[in-house]
Amino acid sequence: MGASFITLPHLVRAAEGGGSSENRLVRVLLASGDNIPAARQVDPSYFSWDGRTYRGGHAVVPLPSGKPGLVNVVSLESYLYGVVSREVSPAWPAAAQQAQAILSRTYATLKLHPEKQYDVVATSSDQRYGGVSGESAAGRAAVDETAGTIVTHGGSTAQVAFSSCCGGRTADPADVWHSSIPYLRSIVDPHCAGTPEYRWDARVGYDTLRSLDLERAGTLHSVELLKMTPSGRPRELAFSGSVSTVNVAAESFRSAAGLSIVRSTYLRSVVPGGGALTIAGNGSGHGVGMCQWGAREMAAAGASAEAIIAFYFPTTTLQ
Repeated sequence: MGASFITLPHLVRAAEGGGSSENRLVRVLLASGDNIPAARQVDPSYFSWDGRTYRGGHAVVPLPSGKPGLVNVVSLESYLYGVVSREVSPAWPAAAQQAQAILSRTYATLKLHPEKQYDVVATSSDQRYGGVSGESAAGRAAVDETAGTIVTHGGSTAQVAFSSCCGGRTADPADVWHSSIPYLRSIVDPHCAGTPEYRWDARVGYDTLRSLDLERAGTLHSVELLKMTPSGRPRELAFSGSVSTVNVAAESFRSAAGLSIVRSTYLRSVVPGGGALTIAGNGSGHGVGMCQWGAREMAAAGASAEAIIAFYFPTTTLQ
């Protein structure tokens, strides 16, 4: 490691305890590797790292890879301060931000595993987290106004998910993660229609897709969407050419093309021509659970955070 770090073992031990959400601690992996920039504890409540300020303390932990990891050890509620306004805009209606706070708290609660070296990462692989610089007054208010509230089902903490836009119909987790969850079924969502992520078009050059080995198909003539899920998303794409047909998993296609280019697997059409694919699709993200743009529109129409969560997670309750 290129620099020394302050380790706060009392915070790490505290993370293993229970208690209220104000007292429970989350360990957020900020970085890993041998040359992590140095972190500096400013006072008992804040530290600075890589040009940003974070609440709580920091510690260095050994990761399974053998590399060290820099972990932010912070209370659950303070962690949420740095999440909500990174996940949804602080300019959105308060109810949408409150729904996000409740879901983010629920998600983090299920990720607390003291036997591991950290609980969550600071990216969209878990939840976007930006420390103090990721906070806003509106986001903090949403956390405070819903303090301690989580989504439950059958008396247990519910498994929740959310993405930017479902494109008009949410996805079933069985089709995305191969796990069936009774309160996370695919539902028609009219609320996000017309929002910025609802429909999109993209163009991807064949060179970008080299990892898919589409050359085996020869000169591409057509692309067919196959094995459609009940939510209208293809599981596979069939690239037909002058030599053969090459089938590719939809998720593999999206990863190869770029997640920011092909924003979801909710594809309407893929047309080859001119050395590139012209792609039309709906939504942004995996589509499971709460549609953030849909929640925004529901809130703008007067729906409460409770009503938003009840729509996207039927049969659940808030506790």
